[in-house]
Amino acid sequence: MAKKIDKLKDMFFASCPTGLEELLAAEIKQLQYQKIEITKGGVHFESPAQSALELVLSSRIASRIYKKAYQFEIKIEKDLYFFAKEIKWKALFNLSQTFKISVVQSKSKDGKKRSKFKSTMFLAQNLKDGIVDRFRFDTKGERPSVDKEQADMSLLLHIEPNINPHSVKETVTILIDMTGAPLSQRGYRDTNFSAPLKENLAAGLVLLSGYTGKETLVDPMCGSATIIIESLLIKADIPPSYLALDAIIEHNETSYWDFMQHNWFIKDKYLTESWEKLKKLYLKKAQDGFKFLENNPIMTFASDSEKYAINASKFNLKAADLIEFVKIEQKDATNLIPASDTGIVITNPPYGERIGEEEKLPELYHDFGENLKKNFKGFYAYIFTGNLPLIKKISLRTSKKIILYNGNIESRLVEYKLF
Repeated sequence: MAKKIDKLKDMFFASCPTGLEELLAAEIKQLQYQKIEITKGGVHFESPAQSALELVLSSRIASRIYKKAYQFEIKIEKDLYFFAKEIKWKALFNLSQTFKISVVQSKSKDGKKRSKFKSTMFLAQNLKDGIVDRFRFDTKGERPSVDKEQADMSLLLHIEPNINPHSVKETVTILIDMTGAPLSQRGYRDTNFSAPLKENLAAGLVLLSGYTGKETLVDPMCGSATIIIESLLIKADIPPSYLALDAIIEHNETSYWDFMQHNWFIKDKYLTESWEKLKKLYLKKAQDGFKFLENNPIMTFASDSEKYAINASKFNLKAADLIEFVKIEQKDATNLIPASDTGIVITNPPYGERIGEEEKLPELYHDFGENLKKNFKGFYAYIFTGNLPLIKKISLRTSKKIILYNGNIESRLVEYKLF
């Protein structure tokens, strides 16, 4: 069987929370790129590889960034094995490194056909066997190990049916997860405190509000301060990777993101030299951002009625080195009075994720809406919730509703003009 395998070069996919794709595309457009295609949950793009590395450092919105490696067509699951056996996997990772495989099956590009393959486990097994047997062939019997928890090389197997209604072939794309851990994990959050909002989604809410950093910003139900922290990073143009850069540069962390130990990166001298320059550039941006905050008045206010939330906020703000740039206090959002006449309110109120919370929420939303009406004239307010009926409890006219997904929860970012 003739095996046509396309080796993909300078092709990538960045994933993000559903609803933030346009923001992610705008970030990619700021870098050197050739072509982008927005899809649900992310953006495909073609660019020089160093632009993908820069996106790792600069993106506030991306969850993960994948490098597309190989593409071919299959008719049956076993074809995966034979194609995989033809690929020189040592170009991507070493025998001593572990690997794992995730599988995603999508509809055809026109949305009319579903993948005919029933078992993602069987698909992954065939790819794994092909990889292992190729290594055995190249190394006279040795093979890399699978690690389903913390692999050195995480492969994504994407399968998509052919758009031709009569075709039985499906397109296989093998992608490399460049980051390993999600980019949304900035490194400042206390993992002992459950936070319903990921960092990149919080950054998306701030960007969707139109916040420029020149306005007063208030989060009256700040939880663990994720929105507050992301807003300060946006205000000062501090790259979201600043804590990672500290670990990489100051503490000589050589494998913070997975790509840093992959052969396709390590053995490319131009790429490794570009990475060194990018690290210095973004470290300088972070340093300049903190100087900006030090030289400007505090215009960011965080509050919450719960003591444990204030404690969590302070912990995270300290970890982020940002606590001195925020005024934080324990106060009830339903009677909070702002410190200025104009500004932006952005908050993610509780929406019933905790036991016994549901019955109190209608009153909370109603009373908070009344306080916005009474004390926040001159502000724009943005409320993000995954409990859609509760929006009706706020007796204010909405000027905009944006559909977003918090994980699998369909949510809304609702805008109110308080004039």
